[in-house]
Amino acid sequence: MSLTMATLDSVQLLSEAAFGCVHLASILSKDEKTAGQFREAFCRQYKLLAPFSKTDTVAVPTTGLRTVESLKPKYHCLSCTEVCLGSKRAEHTAATGHAFYLESRNRFVFCEKCVDFIYDHTLDRLRGPSGKFEAIDGRSIWAEDSVSEVYVKNNAYKNPCAIRGARGVWNMGQTCYQASILQAMLHDPSLTAYFLGGGHDVHTCMIKDCLACATAEVFMEFNSADKTESVSAAVLLHHGWQKSKEMRGYRQQDAHEYFQFLVNELHSSTPGHVESYDKPCNCFFHQMFYGELRSSVMCHKCGQTTNTHDPMADLSLDVQQQHKKRKLGRSTSSTTGTLLGCLDSFTAAEDLHADAAYHCEKCGNTPQRASKRLQIRKLPVMLCMQLKRYGHSSNSSEKMNGHIDFPLSVNMLPYTVRKDNLPVDMSNYMYDLSTVIVHQGTMDSGHYYAYTRLDNDKWVLMDDNKVTIAGVAEVLRQDAYLLFYSARHLRAEKGKK
Repeated sequence: MSLTMATLDSVQLLSEAAFGCVHLASILSKDEKTAGQFREAFCRQYKLLAPFSKTDTVAVPTTGLRTVESLKPKYHCLSCTEVCLGSKRAEHTAATGHAFYLESRNRFVFCEKCVDFIYDHTLDRLRGPSGKFEAIDGRSIWAEDSVSEVYVKNNAYKNPCAIRGARGVWNMGQTCYQASILQAMLHDPSLTAYFLGGGHDVHTCMIKDCLACATAEVFMEFNSADKTESVSAAVLLHHGWQKSKEMRGYRQQDAHEYFQFLVNELHSSTPGHVESYDKPCNCFFHQMFYGELRSSVMCHKCGQTTNTHDPMADLSLDVQQQHKKRKLGRSTSSTTGTLLGCLDSFTAAEDLHADAAYHCEKCGNTPQRASKRLQIRKLPVMLCMQLKRYGHSSNSSEKMNGHIDFPLSVNMLPYTVRKDNLPVDMSNYMYDLSTVIVHQGTMDSGHYYAYTRLDNDKWVLMDDNKVTIAGVAEVLRQDAYLLFYSARHLRAEKGKK
């Protein structure tokens, strides 16, 4: 492939995103000497910081919760040797005029005048293997093929100064599982209205270590106009430790298990909630997160069907089921699994194994061949679907990687219990994708991050305290672990017959 020489000027013509922000532009476009000194300072500081450095191990007293500064990222000034916490950046900038810092965890550039992380393709080039520019005719240039030029032109975007967007959640030491689940909740309008509207009264609540009170505190901080930094969920984390020994301590947890734990605790903290499965619960969180499954078992001899109903907080879908069917020749679908295929498998009838023979009452309580089918009897407002990626055998456990196609919207009507020949309002069954949670790593270790849809249908990548604009194509390419879909229309709860 032939190479062409792309100057900084030509790239500026190719896209509006010539520099990370107007403040950086004033330095990099001033003169070659000033720009060169800044680039050298960036390279020097970038190499000094270990990539993706882990936080220091700090003993936290069991008698209470205290702020641990080493769990927070440091900011290294690119104009001097100052190293400070985020809370001290503004003070240093005001005293020195130095506006640019390198964040210690991921080596991202932060502009204090914008009060935001910025991306600059010039500095990004310096992260590469060579990290060098050549000077020709007084201009800095690098070798660039034409394909890359087209990519820059089509994918670069302008990031106006001082734009405020969504906010991240601090990672307090392997708590990315909590941060990703919170991002799924913090952008939901129903949950926001509940917590900000006093749905849970934190002033009169008498529950010790109440997780609903702690969650309300996170919602209030997240929606506060007084702060622009990422929010802390330290109190929520600490209360969770008090409620569950399995969740206790700075160790990696499963995001799906934390979601189930948090939803159950929110439900339990609501006045007037019902714990018994035999009685309906009309509390806010039960309506929000809990649906109901119907399990139907049909005797092959007499045709009698027995139905049982159980609550559900999510749907756990076997991502390997379609693969197994293809191997047995029972499916003609493509090699890529789909969410709809997983839902079809989840709600399809299956024969009961011989060792779990069904004893039919109509056939004299004798063991008979039978089939079982699961269907959704009631849908929640926020529907969580887990793509089960962890396989367990007698000898080992492993994570099952591979992409599962999932849509931006899904019609849940085919997977629900409905009466034949009755008119159906399709809008009651339409769900829109709101959050995608991804696990990157192995069975024993890794990192969670979330893609979340904002009110204006823009998508953002929430990676702990870092917030990055994302495109729909990027979202749909992810190897999802948890998918959150929200009901397109809310409907009044009707009595069950």
